[in-house]
Amino acid sequence: MTPPRDASFRTGLLVALVAVLVGSSAVGLAAAVSTQIGPGETETGQGAYVTEHGLTYWTWHETVLTTIPAPAPARASTTVGTPTVLPRGARTFSINAATAGQVAVAWTFDELTTVPRNTELMITFLDGLTSPATSITVYVETNARAPIDTTPYVFYWDAGTFAPATLVVETMTTTAVACAAVGDCP
Repeated sequence: MTPPRDASFRTGLLVALVAVLVGSSAVGLAAAVSTQIGPGETETGQGAYVTEHGLTYWTWHETVLTTIPAPAPARASTTVGTPTVLPRGARTFSINAATAGQVAVAWTFDELTTVPRNTELMITFLDGLTSPATSITVYVETNARAPIDTTPYVFYWDAGTFAPATLVVETMTTTAVACAAVGDCP
């Protein structure tokens, strides 16, 4: 899907997306599924299909339905042993091919000052927009220098191929695992 080129078309698509999400959220709430979020809204609950398995030094902060920023963020490594080294300051990454302006799910993680240095993290994202769910695993390496403060990192999943007419977030699961050594991940 190519990004809309005109603002009124984009606005119309967002209105349609909101209508679909609002209509489906009533069904989701009735089924105790609190994962259906609208543009700019934040998923802060732990709904029936929302799970975050973090580490004590790498914690989930929030998940939002948004758009890919311009320019599109660099893609995080999907190859074990060649992780994307996290910069010392906050940064954004994509977990799949990203196009600026496309509808996206964005996860923010906070890296705490207690993070071990030069540690490869394997982060698996399971995202179901309607169905089937998509699973993407990325590999990042913590910096060699200690962070000065809690540092947020945002990971975008471009949902453009699913959006906007059928976009309903049903499953959002992330799992972060510390690897035994760089290249030695489960």
